[in-house]
Amino acid sequence: MEDAPAPSSRTLTRGLAVLEIVAASEGIGVSEIASRVDFDKGTVSRLLATLRRLGYVNQRADRLFEIGSKAAWLAGSYDSRLDLIRRAAAQHLAELCARTRETVHLAVREGVFVVYIAQEQPDREVRVDSAIGRRLPLHLTAMGRAFLAALEPAERAALLATLRAESPSPLDERGLDDDVSAAARRGWAAIDRDDEVTRLAAVVTRGDGPAVAALALSGPSYRVDPHVDELGDLVVGAAERIGAALDAP
Repeated sequence: MEDAPAPSSRTLTRGLAVLEIVAASEGIGVSEIASRVDFDKGTVSRLLATLRRLGYVNQRADRLFEIGSKAAWLAGSYDSRLDLIRRAAAQHLAELCARTRETVHLAVREGVFVVYIAQEQPDREVRVDSAIGRRLPLHLTAMGRAFLAALEPAERAALLATLRAESPSPLDERGLDDDVSAAARRGWAAIDRDDEVTRLAAVVTRGDGPAVAALALSGPSYRVDPHVDELGDLVVGAAERIGAALDAP
């Protein structure tokens, strides 16, 4: 039997749920928040009081709550980090897309998920499209498998344990292990989700540090598969140039 969450953990989870509701609105009251998160009004009021005291929400003159300066500062810090990666990658995404005439994606890792933050698409009728902001479990994407391949074995095992517990879709652990091992050997990961699209990915690192992003090329399998090794090497080269751009003064 799994241990029940500690009271402090439950309180944090509830507080974050309330904060997310407030952040998604332009002003919202206690009753509306309570109905959305299915907490009683007293609990919501206490959580809001704490969040207001810490600067994460404000209460306006009309008694509605809105996001506060502390939460905006945190969001701004996150956006600044992503903007730095996007700016360093922009030229190299465009160049790889132009050279291969396939779609190129950039993503970061958030826990056991990858989040798409940039994309370049070719001017051709048959192409791949992924929405910016899309969030997928690591094991379902080539970029996620590239992230896994870049980890030390102990860190990878710990992340996979979390993935098993949190992923909404089951893991094919034997297939995943084989793919991650192959990616670690050759420097790029590949995945075909039985949708006739082949995806190749490599991580972006700063010097000898951990991966800060991943780059992927996606295209119809009939175009990508005959040139998979060449395209994989091009993805690795572009990822290395992005890493160098991040380190540039």
